[in-house]
Amino acid sequence: MIDFIDIPKLFLAFFVVLPVVSLIHEFGHVFIAKLLGAKNVKIIIGSGKVLLNTKFIEIRKYYFYYGFCYFENISDDSRWRNLLVYSGGFLANILSSCLLIYFVSNKHVEATVFTYQFLYFSLYYVFFSLLPMSYPDGNYSDGKIIYHLLKRNHRLLQQKRFQLWYCKDSSCWKLSKETRKKVKEFEDYDKAYAKALKEARASRPSKLEVIKETGSRFEIFPRNPI
Repeated sequence: MIDFIDIPKLFLAFFVVLPVVSLIHEFGHVFIAKLLGAKNVKIIIGSGKVLLNTKFIEIRKYYFYYGFCYFENISDDSRWRNLLVYSGGFLANILSSCLLIYFVSNKHVEATVFTYQFLYFSLYYVFFSLLPMSYPDGNYSDGKIIYHLLKRNHRLLQQKRFQLWYCKDSSCWKLSKETRKKVKEFEDYDKAYAKALKEARASRPSKLEVIKETGSRFEIFPRNPI
């Protein structure tokens, strides 16, 4: 039977417990990504106006709704690395749930409504992250990406290709996407590079190749795990 006294517990569940579970899920993704050599890792919790922005985490106004993370330098053709990264979220939820069950079973932590809520939301995250489906915003669940990776189908992670190079004939820097048919020109390298980064990051998954006289380097921007 639900009483009025349970209403504050419901608010705490959605405004405290759920965001914590979401944070653990995203941490699982970036922890494995970092171990595998990713750079510029960041966790975003919530949607709407940014309330707190640090190097590793960003918290938004509606912090209790939605969450994702991003990182760079994981290639789309690295099948096992991507499998580990996209599995990191639900594995973190399972591990945290198992640890809580262990502590409660051994009387280290008292079983309360909040421990039950934590387990419930953790299982909720595991189930829906593994469900192979597409989201309305065009993103895909971890489960759908994992399913395609297991089938050796990299289509969902196929990167758009960007190139930035210096053209001696035109004495300017040129930025192209996919092919060199559509090219943007810049006199200054810093402005050209900033524009290239902005477009590549906005087009995830993508790969940016910067070509200089000393050689070329790649910067990789994977699809954001949810």
